[in-house]
Amino acid sequence: MEEQQKIEKDIDDNINYLKDFLGVGESFDIIFREYKIGRKRAASFSINAMTNDVLLTNVFQDMLTLHPDELTINTLQKLFYTRVTHSQVKLMGNMNDAVTSLLSGELLFLVDGEEEIIIIDARSYPARMPSESTIEKVTRGSRDSFVETLVFNTALIRRRLRDPQLRFEIVKIGTRSQGDIAVAYIKDVTDPKLVDIVKERLNNINIDGIPMAEKAIEEFIVGGSKWNPLPKVRYTERPDVAAVHLLEGHVCLVIDTSPNIMILPTTFWHHVQHVEEFHQHVVIGSYLRMVRLLGVFLSLLLPPLWLALVLQRHLLPESLAFLGPQDPGIIPLGFQFILAELGVELVRMATVHVPSAQSTALGFIGAFMIGEFATKVGLFGNEIIFYTAVAAVGAFATPSIEFAMAIRFFRAILLLLVIFFKLPGLLIGLASILIVMASTKSFGIPYLWPLLPFNLGGMKDVLLRLPLPSKILRPAALKPQDKDRLDNNDEQNKNGK
Repeated sequence: MEEQQKIEKDIDDNINYLKDFLGVGESFDIIFREYKIGRKRAASFSINAMTNDVLLTNVFQDMLTLHPDELTINTLQKLFYTRVTHSQVKLMGNMNDAVTSLLSGELLFLVDGEEEIIIIDARSYPARMPSESTIEKVTRGSRDSFVETLVFNTALIRRRLRDPQLRFEIVKIGTRSQGDIAVAYIKDVTDPKLVDIVKERLNNINIDGIPMAEKAIEEFIVGGSKWNPLPKVRYTERPDVAAVHLLEGHVCLVIDTSPNIMILPTTFWHHVQHVEEFHQHVVIGSYLRMVRLLGVFLSLLLPPLWLALVLQRHLLPESLAFLGPQDPGIIPLGFQFILAELGVELVRMATVHVPSAQSTALGFIGAFMIGEFATKVGLFGNEIIFYTAVAAVGAFATPSIEFAMAIRFFRAILLLLVIFFKLPGLLIGLASILIVMASTKSFGIPYLWPLLPFNLGGMKDVLLRLPLPSKILRPAALKPQDKDRLDNNDEQNKNGK
């Protein structure tokens, strides 16, 4: 455990300790300044570009106008209660915590002869303003999304949930990075055991830093095998999506420096729903959800199923005898699929990493290279390109990038099994995937709930976009304290009349 450094009464001892510990003079961005308040010496430490200079100037002007006679006794208390008029101010009697506050962007103000430090929160982080999400776009609905600054993100959620029971508990992670994570939940809705499990796993993280933010946190706190490709949490950039899940009884992790909010626990069905469905008519929203589910299943099954049937043509009924290329080409059909999959992945990765102005051109080049010219020279058959394209589009139907990547990985495994074992390989692969999904849990919630274990009300909710007035009950798997979304006080008043 780190040794606690006490604050000395002699200001020079404190100044020398902080200068040596923080590397003042070595690090250009640590700002040190001395003052004279009445007959008392004072000093401040701050970090360049992380504090609001205009606000601090106004605070210091009030303090420096004090008459020496006003500071003969209780100097720190008088400064704190009568002169430091900023609202976000606190006294701190521990040097270790004070240093952490400084490195978080707060200002330390020391006064000679005092064993406490005034901490002024005048942080002004470099930040971008909320803009439309590039992943979860909608034709209707709000256009704001989360950014890399934690307090901005909590404000976006507060704006949608003006509930006094909404909690944001800060947990610091990393012995060196001291990163801030806000555990968000509604106190009288969310299962307290779930909240305790999340906070316990966060507090048990023992590492020097989490520069990769949300993904590093996920790998520490999710249970089960780390080699399971199925995503056990969901990420969102939209405040309205986070607010809806909080109302259901989920826990959200708001991680400083990340625009992605982590929602937990999650199931398979959370990854195939999109906010666009709730901005359309009930019938249209249900139709969009069914199309999305169909796209995900086609993405997984279409290429390996077609390949298994074509490789064993005697299994095809007469009505499907047209399937399969007349000329299979130079490369065996199975390896054509593998090469096409690799080509699509390379184009996808390249479009992510190149500048946006060049990504469209690169997409056209990839399409011509993989499609047009590859079929002309006989490397690929037309049907191979068609089924690969359908599978690629189907994977992008889900707003969850992590789930789409898992689907592509499972499809590649199924293709390899079909190449070596034909139709039995496909059946074994599908059974293995089903077993993996059935045995996976996210913070104790079965991954396939409400299918396994079966819950009729839950199944209707995940398969169809139900009218909001009929969605009274919260998901039973979350074990919410408040099981329905009705105003209980209003119901009691009606019963009393």
